[in-house]
Amino acid sequence: MIEVAFLLFSLAVGVTFFVSSLVLMNLGRRLGAHYLIREGNPTASGLNTVEGAVFALMGLVLAFAISGALQRFDERKQLILQEINAIGTAYDRLDLLENPARLELKSAMKAYLRDRIDLYQKGISFSFRQGAEVASEDRLARLSELKTAIWDGALTACAPADKKPVCILILPSLNSTFDAGQLRDGANERHPPHVLYVMLFGLGLGGSLLAGFGMAATKTRSWVHMMIFAAALAVALFVVTDLEYPRLGLIRVDSFDHFTKALYDQMQ
Repeated sequence: MIEVAFLLFSLAVGVTFFVSSLVLMNLGRRLGAHYLIREGNPTASGLNTVEGAVFALMGLVLAFAISGALQRFDERKQLILQEINAIGTAYDRLDLLENPARLELKSAMKAYLRDRIDLYQKGISFSFRQGAEVASEDRLARLSELKTAIWDGALTACAPADKKPVCILILPSLNSTFDAGQLRDGANERHPPHVLYVMLFGLGLGGSLLAGFGMAATKTRSWVHMMIFAAALAVALFVVTDLEYPRLGLIRVDSFDHFTKALYDQMQ
């Protein structure tokens, strides 16, 4: 389910930039017209170097932002598969134990996977104060209790000396399971510094002002060009923001959840 608060935040960023860009382009066109009258030239010659440098920097920062967001988006998919593989391996290796420890631990592992699914389907929200996605404290506490119960149960089952060879396989797989979950949770907080977004927003507005300044030589303003320029940058900002939070917005990693559900259904 799309997080309404985050969607409103993303749309507010895009709409604010779009409107501001149009305002600054019109302001830039007025400033350019005054400049041309003062200089007595039909064109603003000699300023192309400055405009080119600003637009090049804006394009470079935007390219880095999109590239980084796509990389983190793909990493989240990989972490989902990594956790699934770790849980499946640990669950299968519990068959090496004898009852009742085997049944208790396998039941706890299935409950752990169920809570992991619920966490990412229902327990992720957006905090305006932190400017980041946050997980439900109740669900995290429940997962922590299950992890402790599984680990303590495995250590108890591995206490007998004759279980040592079996536990050499079981304990590392459980450790890998919990490590994979922590890596996946940590990915929720892997975002570029906020200053990058401020810089991209500012460069976009500065580019809008320069674009309007460059249009001063035309007799009539072209609303088509102005709208497309502002809309293109606004959509780019929206997409970058949406990619950074793939559990909250329109661009999501939910398509990989079917692997997790399939593993849960396979558990006896």
